[in-house]
Amino acid sequence: MKRLLILVITTFLCIAGAGLASAEVGRTNHPPTNVQHTRPLPRTSPPATNSASSTDTPPNPPVTAVTVSPPSLDDRATDATKVTQATQEILPNSQVGFEIFDRADSTVLASRDAGQQYAAMSVVKLLIALDVLAKDSWATPDEATQQQLHQMLANSDDQIADTLWTAEGGPTVVTTMASLLGLTGTQPPSDPGEWGDTLITPQDMVTVYRYITDQLPKPDQDIILGALSDTPKIAADGSDQYFGIPDGMPNTTWAIKQGWGTSGSHAVMNSTGLIGTDSRYIVVILTSAPESSYSTLPAVVTAAASTLTNLVTPAT
Repeated sequence: MKRLLILVITTFLCIAGAGLASAEVGRTNHPPTNVQHTRPLPRTSPPATNSASSTDTPPNPPVTAVTVSPPSLDDRATDATKVTQATQEILPNSQVGFEIFDRADSTVLASRDAGQQYAAMSVVKLLIALDVLAKDSWATPDEATQQQLHQMLANSDDQIADTLWTAEGGPTVVTTMASLLGLTGTQPPSDPGEWGDTLITPQDMVTVYRYITDQLPKPDQDIILGALSDTPKIAADGSDQYFGIPDGMPNTTWAIKQGWGTSGSHAVMNSTGLIGTDSRYIVVILTSAPESSYSTLPAVVTAAASTLTNLVTPAT
């Protein structure tokens, strides 16, 4: 009789425990803005690799349950509020969306309007580069193509982008990469020739950087990250690329892709990249404002980056 009672109790506890575990795994993001949470990498197919490079491709990060940590009681204002205050003081009619992701903990440290679409400008060159590298099952391209990609990414060379955009099928570049990476808010431009008008979101760009760092074959990863780490202050068109991350987050190592220009009646400035040792943090800051504010917008991006710098630099 005792054995039967123990068996019944054990069976009940197992069923109850399974139900609780199922409920936890079934939770989904996005928690409230600026609350820390985890986000699994989308379930995309890893790039096919030849035998020479297959060992360099890290496995897909495991899908983990969402965990939520309450904001510090000592923090009377959220990071989003601080960014708003800092940027609105400079340009009241500016719009800013951002997301900061900790790759070590698979955690979003802070975000605001992460699903809002902004014109990509030269940030879309990351998708162009990925599309080129995806050819021939991600085989390492020849030296000339590697040099083209380096120049396009590091120096933000528009002429090379024009050439590759046309050669790769224009808007097809965006739709192909959005499908491969599982991007939900990225759309090709309405004018097929205007690659800078591709629409992106902060959340999607975090996914792009996670794909580059966690799923690309090592040779392809080195091509992209080598270029982003080699970004000079002055771009191929003579523009100053050091706004946002480079100026607002000093004393850190970075690999960046910036974007600037006008889309319709709006000025656009974007600062995106990998920050810190082992590229631990992904930082994406996208901004827009009326075209008349073009010269002021870089200061807005830098103010946003500066306000968030405590999240990506170790305490001293």
